[in-house]
Amino acid sequence: MFRQNLTLNLIETKSSASKKSLGGSLELKSSGKGLLNLNLGGPFSSSVDLIDATVPLERQGWYHGAISRVEAECTLRPLNEGSFLVRNSESTRQDYSLSLKSAKGFMHMRIQKNDAGQYILGQFSRPFDSIPEMIRHFCLNRLPIRGAEHMVLLEPVIAQLL
Repeated sequence: MFRQNLTLNLIETKSSASKKSLGGSLELKSSGKGLLNLNLGGPFSSSVDLIDATVPLERQGWYHGAISRVEAECTLRPLNEGSFLVRNSESTRQDYSLSLKSAKGFMHMRIQKNDAGQYILGQFSRPFDSIPEMIRHFCLNRLPIRGAEHMVLLEPVIAQLL
């Protein structure tokens, strides 16, 4: 029986390397002489692919539950700018916090439910039906928070179970 071996190499282009996203081309090499290159159409955000808005918050890998602000900062410290996680708010029991690593340090933004039962980030975001829907939106769109207007959520930090 003949079995062909394939190697998959994901190639990062120069333009996508500076944006910390995967893009450019996909190269498939076979153990024979064949080589197949497939252009994926340029950079795309891998973080959006990790956010499934249909999955409840409690089952999202980037939801860390009841960790403190200090624990969130320790988790984010060695990671890249744009890394983020969602946790329970320490100050208001029914609220959540979006913790984000920025170029200047860390930001902790409150996520609260409005009277209609929808979620709002800070004071000026549009309302969302769920937190995963909100997070997915801000992986594609800039944050409506003073000091973070230039930022989008880039890298979800998946909680490590011990």
